[in-house]
Amino acid sequence: MRIGAATTHADVASSSDLASACGALADLASHIGDPHVRNRGTIGGSIANNDPAADYPAAMVALNANIITNSRTIAADDFFAGLFETALEDNEIITAIEFEAPAKAAYQKFPNPASRYAMAGVFVAQSGDGVRVGVTGAGSDGVFRHGEMEAALSTNWSADAIDGIAVDANDLLSDIHGDAEYRANLVKVMAKRAVAAA
Repeated sequence: MRIGAATTHADVASSSDLASACGALADLASHIGDPHVRNRGTIGGSIANNDPAADYPAAMVALNANIITNSRTIAADDFFAGLFETALEDNEIITAIEFEAPAKAAYQKFPNPASRYAMAGVFVAQSGDGVRVGVTGAGSDGVFRHGEMEAALSTNWSADAIDGIAVDANDLLSDIHGDAEYRANLVKVMAKRAVAAA
């Protein structure tokens, strides 16, 4: 799949081609902000901004996406460099996002009731290359993958596979909306819901 960087969230959400190939990403886009945000904001702009509570970064790392710029291709694992930081250089812009359609995928988030940003959001994807789990909204350094969940789901694609996994709160955010321990629990709950939905 290839999505142009200037594609609005609303267009991502309503694309029938994307719904067939990766309905999880279309569903994710349908829950970003409100209608005004979805009709003005773009997938490229969101990824370039790399807000630590944005939804798309979790999808990009879980889908093992490539971020295409005007000068190179950057793997999602290498693109997100910390809170509001990316691998983009001066005079470099995102032109598209590419990824292989997964066999199964889903995204679940616990949104802040005011902003609708994720207090914890988990995107799970199963493909021929294995299972990837992207987490947003909870990490103190932004989006991250959860390797222990990936390993468990690779052998047992079931929400039950996550039961015995403890999410370490040491590297998670604490703020007025929820402390690190609360977010650790949310990550586990959202991951289980995502696997069940997929």
